[in-house]
Order: sequence, then structure tokens, then C-alpha cells
Amino acid sequence: MCARAGYRAFGSGSKMCFCKQKPPWQGGAAPVASPGKRRFSVDKRLSVLCLPRPRGQTGRVAIYSLHLRSIGKTTHAPRTAGAHIRYITRPEARADLLAGRMPPERNAARRWLDREERQDRKNARVIDKITAALPRELDPLQRRMLVAVFAERVTQGRAAWLAAIHQSGADAHNPHAHIVIRDRDPETGKRVALLSEKGACRSIRLLWEQAVNAALEALGSPQRVTRLSHAARGIQTLPQRHRGPQRQGDERKEENRPDVSAPASTVGLAFETASGKTPQTRHPGAWSALSSRSTPAIPVRGDTRPSPAPPPAPS
Repeated sequence: MCARAGYRAFGSGSKMCFCKQKPPWQGGAAPVASPGKRRFSVDKRLSVLCLPRPRGQTGRVAIYSLHLRSIGKTTHAPRTAGAHIRYITRPEARADLLAGRMPPERNAARRWLDREERQDRKNARVIDKITAALPRELDPLQRRMLVAVFAERVTQGRAAWLAAIHQSGADAHNPHAHIVIRDRDPETGKRVALLSEKGACRSIRLLWEQAVNAALEALGSPQRVTRLSHAARGIQTLPQRHRGPQRQGDERKEENRPDVSAPASTVGLAFETASGKTPQTRHPGAWSALSSRSTPAIPVRGDTRPSPAPPPAPS
């Protein structure tokens, strides 16, 4: 049972429930709705840009990534929010679960959310969902505390939330957190996070930047993250194409292979021709192998075998 005096974290293992005692905030800022305007008021003390890495330094680098989306009754099918809970807490993801003012167990959390959705009005927003990259400089416990403090600040310690942290197994090299926010005060039924208000996404992104930088500063790490783009920071570096982790092994195998240009598809070839860009470098057999996989077999009626060659003429 949760005590009713303040917000306190209790539990053990990979599950935690935050109830009624605010956890300490390590220098970040809380989104507080100002009277009249109902907007976020964010402390800008930690609004710093990304610090450059020392020349020649190698290793892990903190990155900034945060996505905010919502699930509503008019935009999604019924019980989509519960299905999202089931997905982010799937056993194969080996997620660390944390929750505030809602059940931390996956099945109980889904039943609770489905029950809450049935009580909403027909055009209500059911949940807001946040996906954020976690710094690899932090250990698993520090990442859990970072997510918990951030979620409590977003909900102002009043709305329900659940977080699934993926940081083990296949996601050990890519730690990230899925945060589900049910923006309803359990006592008044009113919204407190105000994530549907104008400018809320920018405020949440700034709040996450401050939270991550505060955690890195407390750790003594020189790394910092920023939500700003290269253009906003005056950096002239051209954007690069995302390659993904599955391409790392392919790149190592192709280092010593001859350079042969071949398009990835006919659409890509047309784009390269129109834009004047240089085709990508691929293995000589990559285009033929890709064509054989991507082009379906077309049945042809009749005998398609070649006819035998005519006998040679007598001398």
C-alpha cells in the first residue's frame, strides 16, 4: 500500500512505485503551470550547449533523442494504449519497470489503463508517450533514478505514469526509456502535465536536456547533450544518413572490397540521376542479390526452355 504523506519510492528488483513523497531533484527544473497562461515555467540554469570532446578522445558519447506522441480515442482504436503498455513491457525486452500512482506490473497496468480509458469522454486523450535515449555514461541504477525524477517532474507528482527502461540484452548498447503518462489528477480529474498545450513539446525537450545534463554533471562527466539542431547552433556540418547498428558488420566486411557503384533500387537510381548525387558504393554482387530478393517471380505460360541448336551443315 502507498502511504498518503508525500511521494516516496519503494519496491525492489526491477520494479518501483513512486507514491506521495517527492524525490530529490538534482538541479533540474520542474514544469510548473503559471497562473492564467497555463504554460511551463522552466529553470534555465542548466540550459547549456553540448561541450566538445577533447581531441583524440574515444569511447561512449551521450546523445540527445526524445520523441513525444499521444494516443487518443478519436485517433486510435480502442485499447491501443493498453496494447502499447503490453509492447514496451514484453518479456523479451527485459525492461526495468517503474511506476507512479498506477500498478507497476505489466498485466495489472494494462487492465488499469483499459479501465481508465472506458471512463474517458469520447474525444479524450488517453495517454502521452515519451521515448528518450539514456546516457551510456550512467549505470543502470542512475538511469532509473533519472527517468523517475524526470517523470515525477513532468507529472508534478500528481498524474499517473509508467516507465519501461530497456538497457539489457539486445538494448545494452542502446539504452532508452518508454514513458507512459496518464495526464489526469486522480483527485480532481484535471490535467496537470499539460502535454497537449501549445509549446509543451519544446518545454519537455528542454526539461529532458536539463535532467540529463544534471545527471552527467553529478557524475563528474564532461559530456553534455543539447536539444538544438546544428543549424540552431551555427554548425555547418551536412546531415548524415542514419545507417543503424546492422550496417556495422557489413561495413567491416566491405572495407577491402573493390569500389563498384550500383543503385539500391530503381527509385534510388532515378533520384540520383535527377539530383546529380554520386551512387552509393556496394559490393559487385549486391545489386544482383538485391534484385533477386526484391523482384517477385512472374509465372510465364508455355515452355520457356531454349530450343536446341540446329545440327551443323554437311561439308
